[in-house]
Amino acid sequence: MKEIKEKEKVAKDIITPKKEFKGYTIEELRFQRALIAMEADFCKTKMCKSVTNLQEANPFMSGGKTSIPGKAGAIALKMLTGLNYLDYALLGMSAFKGARKIYSFFKGKRK
Repeated sequence: MKEIKEKEKVAKDIITPKKEFKGYTIEELRFQRALIAMEADFCKTKMCKSVTNLQEANPFMSGGKTSIPGKAGAIALKMLTGLNYLDYALLGMSAFKGARKIYSFFKGKRK
């Protein structure tokens, strides 16, 4: 019987705590703001590093760590920037036709 009363008291304390939350102190708020600012700074640095790595690995750029030598990358960049919309449409159509031929070759005819 004594155990049941103790457990009821513990349950009531859990449901209605004695000490109510009265808010954060100024120091706690300052700490939270500093923590969030630091996390934002880390995220910004990580994103900048990812963009830099992506730019360095771009084969069409003339500088940086490229897989294609600098002059070939510059030539490819000039070639791609010199095309207009009609050229892109014709390139897309020819690529689609080639892909369709390859797909139909592997698909075969079913009887």
